[in-house]
Amino acid sequence: MFKNKKLIYDIVMALLSLVVIIMLIIDSSYTLSNKITDIFDIIDNAVLIVFSIDYFTRLILSKNKKAFFKSNIIDLITIIPFNSIFQAAKILRLARTLKFTKLFKTLKILRSAVFLLKIRKHIDDFLKTNNFHYVIWFTLTALFVGTLGIHFAEGISYGNALWWSFVTLTTVGYGDISPATPIGRIIASILMLVGIGFLGMLTGTISVFFLRKNTNTSYKNQTIEDIKTKLDNFDDLSSEDIYDIYKVLKALK
Repeated sequence: MFKNKKLIYDIVMALLSLVVIIMLIIDSSYTLSNKITDIFDIIDNAVLIVFSIDYFTRLILSKNKKAFFKSNIIDLITIIPFNSIFQAAKILRLARTLKFTKLFKTLKILRSAVFLLKIRKHIDDFLKTNNFHYVIWFTLTALFVGTLGIHFAEGISYGNALWWSFVTLTTVGYGDISPATPIGRIIASILMLVGIGFLGMLTGTISVFFLRKNTNTSYKNQTIEDIKTKLDNFDDLSSEDIYDIYKVLKALK
């Protein structure tokens, strides 16, 4: 039960972090209307409140506050209200200066990186299942190389090359951009194969991840029940039996 609650907690924290990253990317890439900006601010503040409650609750419950602070610096950075600071700067007319605007854009990029680290923190167990993190790095490398390759082979812009590589890698294939050169078609074939392999590994990793958790939980519960049965006949246990029970309990802990 505890592991299931922790799994749900990790998924929720990772999804909230992903929402913030998507909003930061959209906000940095496009000029948004005041209405959309206000909606983004509301969502950002709501996520900030959730993260703040989570951080300070865990801080209060922790026995070693110093160790908690050192191991949760990323979580502390994510609850800094950057949007409120920027709004205050607007009131003070600081945001109109070119240097401040560049600084704030840089902070947005850094904030996105911090939230990526927060996501990794909460899905680290999943990423290590079946060595899936290596698959992710290989896929991202293929995406990057494919983008550069199709840019030079077909003479299209980097933005269109990245879009085409992503669409091809996910095997969606809208057909809005299609390679005409032999090299471009070879790159497309390689990206499609990598994409199919990635999707196969993803579904397999998800299955193994949940099956492993259920198996570990069942094994642990069964082992504890066996130990309880042995302890019911404590007088019949030898010193060696007690030591074996100790080693098993220590391993389970």
